[in-house]
Amino acid sequence: MGLLTLASLLGAAASPLLLVKAPLLLVVLAPDGRHVALVAGSLDPLLLVSVSVVRRTLFSLAVYGLGAAYGERSVRFVEARARRFGGALRALERLLARFGAPLLIVLPFLSLCILAGAARTRFWLFAPAVVLGHCLWAGASVWLGSRFAESSQLVVDFFSERLLESTLACFAIVLIHQLITRRKRSAVPPGN
Repeated sequence: MGLLTLASLLGAAASPLLLVKAPLLLVVLAPDGRHVALVAGSLDPLLLVSVSVVRRTLFSLAVYGLGAAYGERSVRFVEARARRFGGALRALERLLARFGAPLLIVLPFLSLCILAGAARTRFWLFAPAVVLGHCLWAGASVWLGSRFAESSQLVVDFFSERLLESTLACFAIVLIHQLITRRKRSAVPPGN
C-alpha cells in the first residue's frame, strides 16, 4: 500500500510532465478522475478505463485488507488522521451497515473500502462491487473527458508550453502539502 501511495504522490507531483509526455503513465501512477478525464481525448477509451480500474482496484483491495486486518483500530486511525472528516466517515459507516457491499458500486472510495474491511464484509461481495464501481466511475470520467477533449487540449497545450515551470510548481505544491500535513499530525499529542 505504501508503494501505491508513493506512486500517487509522484504522479500528482509530475502530472504536467506526464500529462504532456506520458499520459497513460500518469493514469498508472495517479488514476484520479481529473487525470483520467484530461487524457481521455488522447488515449483509447477501453485501455484508459482498464488501466484506471486495475490501478484503483489494487489500492481498494489493499485498503480493504488493512481494514480487515485491524478492524475498528483502522477506522479510528483514519478518523484521527482526518479529524475534519470523522463525522462523514461515521456516516459512511452507517450507510455501509444499512446497504452493504452494493454501496461500493455507487461509492467505490478508499474510505468506504477500509470500512468494508473493518466491518468484515465478505470479500466475494466486496471485490465485484468495488470493481463495478470503479468501472462506472472510470467510464464516466472517460466519457466526460471525451466530451470536453477540445477544452482539455487547451490545458495540455498550456502545460506543454510551460512544462518545466508547471512541473516544478506541482512538485513544490505536493511537497509543501506533505510537509504541512506531517507537521500538523506530529503537533497533535497521541490519543487526541
